[in-house]
Amino acid sequence: MERFYRSRETVGLLVGLVSLVIVFSPLYIFIPAVAFLSYRVAKEVSQALKVELYPVFASTVFLISCLHTGMGIVLSAILSLTKGYRSWSMEDFLKSFLVLIYAGILPSYLYTLKVLHDYQLLKVLIFTWVVDVFSYYVGKHLGKHPFFPKLSPKKTWEGFLGGAIGGVVTFSFISGLPPFKSLLCGVLLILCDVSGDLFKSFIKRQVGIKDFSDILGGHGGFTDRFDSLLFTAPVYSALVVL
Repeated sequence: MERFYRSRETVGLLVGLVSLVIVFSPLYIFIPAVAFLSYRVAKEVSQALKVELYPVFASTVFLISCLHTGMGIVLSAILSLTKGYRSWSMEDFLKSFLVLIYAGILPSYLYTLKVLHDYQLLKVLIFTWVVDVFSYYVGKHLGKHPFFPKLSPKKTWEGFLGGAIGGVVTFSFISGLPPFKSLLCGVLLILCDVSGDLFKSFIKRQVGIKDFSDILGGHGGFTDRFDSLLFTAPVYSALVVL
């Protein structure tokens, strides 16, 4: 029974259902939920990078960034400087700044999409889910040619193309854009999606870990599960606004 509840498919379904509830929840539920995501990502990444950073800092940056992204970046720099100043280490400063931008600033664009419209947030969630599912299953059953072996040995070109095709086709149906514009935006979002995945893999390879945690069973940690969304949401927000 425990194995069933921690299987990749079961955890993925549960995470998806909870995410849907949060998407359509009022802001007084949505904001704390994303702040918790920010906290968890900051905790996982800071532990992986071995930088002593209070995860609540990232949640604070997220909340400030919901009001103004520039203020969030400035706060990230200030908090990172306090860490770098204590240890007199440029490395600590850069690691802290990276964590706060990644875990604090990027999640704030989920709030931006939520404020624009619930369905805008739902669209980017559906897109990333479809890309993940197609990439995983096509790669698992048809994958033969490594995509980026130095960063992610298990990923294949077949999986990448499966996810890309699935994502672009899905986006063409849900975007409401003219076909050509939908194709261009879909390709751009695919590049963001895979960049988020490779960035996560780069960190894990640098520090020698398989997953950021095991809290989500076969999906690893919150960073492992939401990596692509953190890169896709800011770009999709810009596309919607423009």
